[in-house]
Amino acid sequence: MEPTETDWLSSYAAWSDETAATLAEGRTVFRAACDATFDEQVGNAPSERLQATAAMARASCGSRSPAGWRRGEAAVVRELLAVHAVEFPPRRRLDFSDIASVSVGVEPTVYCWQPESWAELLPQYAILRAGEEVSLRGILDRERNRIDLDPGICASLADYVEGVRPLRLSNQFLLLGEALRVLTHQAEHLRDPSASEAEVECRALQHVRPLAARAGWEEEVTTEVALQAWQIAYPRLPAPFRSPECRDGGAFDRDPDSSIWP
Repeated sequence: MEPTETDWLSSYAAWSDETAATLAEGRTVFRAACDATFDEQVGNAPSERLQATAAMARASCGSRSPAGWRRGEAAVVRELLAVHAVEFPPRRRLDFSDIASVSVGVEPTVYCWQPESWAELLPQYAILRAGEEVSLRGILDRERNRIDLDPGICASLADYVEGVRPLRLSNQFLLLGEALRVLTHQAEHLRDPSASEAEVECRALQHVRPLAARAGWEEEVTTEVALQAWQIAYPRLPAPFRSPECRDGGAFDRDPDSSIWP
């Protein structure tokens, strides 16, 4: 039976992780041996649309350092995104870039994906990124200063920039808090690439209240958006994205002189 795209991507991910570990140990990965293990463990792409992705994966064999290998892995992810963007191209949102600029101080290029292409991309992307980044519903490309967003996140951000006030007793408070957190999380990675996931997530959480306040809503609304992001969304995140230092007065508190949290 021929492998599916999912099978092939899983094989590539395992092969890439193994090679990356070899390089991290300081051992040399020779091109001929790398090509041979690729043929044996990964092989040809199972579909025409993944042929360019497979070519990019094989090209990683030219890398001789851990940093070079990571760049190769990023190029494979980038090619995979390009494949899924062909039929339903994502839409660039300058207004969402402005949100990141105002809150975090960086100006990424932000794209919103169509539901059809995002739904197909997500499980394949999760294979290459071990699933945890997907829970944040955003994809970051540091080299291109680019953020790609889940359609649902984009819908909430669109309501935000249009000034649509969350309805009382609805889940719109939670959805807005999540959308602002997802965007600023990826933007914080651009601002400080060396920061941990837990620290970046905590910083993003603290951008929610001031961003909600910028919409001009009453304090009750902005507080509810911030609290739902903190009390409901934050505890559901995978362990690497949470920390006991994410609290009022903790090491990740951006304003330790204030008792307002988050």
